[in-house]
Amino acid sequence: MGRQRLGGAERPTRLGAAMLAALAGVLCLAITPVLADSSPGSADGGDVAAAQQALQQAQLQALQARNQVVEATAQLDNSRAQLAEAQAQLTSLQGKIASLDTEVASDQAQVSHLDGEIQQDKEQLTAFLRASYESAGSETTIEYVVDAQSISDLVARVGEVSHVADAGNVLMDQINAEEQQEQLVLGAAVAARSQAQAAEQQEATQEVIIANDEANDAELLAEDQAAAAAANGDASTAQNQYDLISEYDSEYADAAEALALAKAEDTIFQPIAGPLFTEDTDLTLPSSENAETIDGFLAGTALAGLGATYMQAETTYGVSARYLVAHSIEESGWGTSAIAQSDNNLFGYGADDSDPSGDASSFSSFSACILYVAQQVKERYLTPGGLYYHGPTLRGMNVDYASDPLWASKIAAIDRTIPLPGS
Repeated sequence: MGRQRLGGAERPTRLGAAMLAALAGVLCLAITPVLADSSPGSADGGDVAAAQQALQQAQLQALQARNQVVEATAQLDNSRAQLAEAQAQLTSLQGKIASLDTEVASDQAQVSHLDGEIQQDKEQLTAFLRASYESAGSETTIEYVVDAQSISDLVARVGEVSHVADAGNVLMDQINAEEQQEQLVLGAAVAARSQAQAAEQQEATQEVIIANDEANDAELLAEDQAAAAAANGDASTAQNQYDLISEYDSEYADAAEALALAKAEDTIFQPIAGPLFTEDTDLTLPSSENAETIDGFLAGTALAGLGATYMQAETTYGVSARYLVAHSIEESGWGTSAIAQSDNNLFGYGADDSDPSGDASSFSSFSACILYVAQQVKERYLTPGGLYYHGPTLRGMNVDYASDPLWASKIAAIDRTIPLPGS
C-alpha cells in the first residue's frame, strides 16, 4: 500500500544525511593530522595521501548523486511521455467513437429504410393472398380443389393453389432475409461502438494512473535533487532545486501534515454529499452500479468478470462497489501487480512499505480477496467504533490505511472515470 510504485524499476540508494555526515568525518580525520603538525618538513606523506583519498571519495559520491538526478529526471520525462501518449490514445478513441456514432446513425437510417421495405412486402403478401383466395369465392382451398369437374380442372386448380403457396413462401423468405439484414447492419456497428466505449473508459482510468505515477516520479526526482545539492555542499543550490519541485511535493507535505494532525487528534471526517465521487463521499452508501456495467468496464483486463463479486461485496457488507473497483485498480495495476498475481491480493492488504511482498496477505482467488477486504474495511475503517474509524470516507480511511497522504485523492480520481449504468 502507500507509496509503493507498481511495476517500477528499483532505484539506486540515495545519498542521505548519515552518509554526508560520515563523509564529513572522513575529511576531518584525513585533514586533522596535517594541521596538527605544521612545522617545516614535518608533513607526513601518508597524511597527504589520506586527504587526497578523502577528496577523491567525496568527488565520486558527488558524481554518483548527479547521476542519480539524471536518472530520476529521465524517469520523470518517461512518465510524462507515457501520460502524453495516454492522452493521445484517449483522444484517438474519442474520435473513433464519434465516427462510430455517425456510422450507427447511418445504419439506423438504413434500418428504417429496410423497415419500410419489409412493411411493403408484408402488405404485398397480404394483398396477394387475399386476391388469390377471393378468386375462389367463399370456398376453402380443399373445397376448391375437390369441387373440380374434371381431371384437367383438378390439375389446374391444384396448380393454382400451389402457385399461391409458392408465391407466399417467396415473399416470406424475402421478408425474413430483409429482417436478418436489418439486424446485421445495425448489430456490427453497435458492437464496435460498445467495444470502443469500453476501451475509452479504461484509457481514461489509465490516464489517471499514469498521472499518479508522474506525481510520484516528481517526488522522487525532488529527493534526488536535494541529495545531489547536499553532496556538493551548496545550500543555496539546494534551496533553488526545492523551489523547482512540482506542486505535487507541496501538496504531499500539506496532506501528510494534515493526516498526522488528524491522527493525533483522532479527527472524524464527516461525509459530504455531491454529484461527483470525492474523498468525502460516503463509502457505505449504494454506488448505483451493477455487475454488467462493471464487467463492461473491466473487459479485457485481469479483473474481467468480477462485476458480480464487487456488487456482492457492496450488498453483503455495505461498501461501495465503485470504491472497491477503483481501489483494486490503483493498488494492483488492473490486477497485474506481483502480489496480485502471486497472492491474489488486489488491495495491497497487509503490505508494509518496508517489505510489501513479504507482508502482503494471500488469498485463494481475486473474488475471495474482494469479499474479505470489503468486510475488513467496513468493520475497521467505515464503522463507528472500528479500530481505525475516522469517518466513512476515503479521507477518513487515509489516516491509517495508507502511508501515502494523497492515497484518498488518487482513489477518488480513478473512481470518477468508472461509468455508471446508462452512461
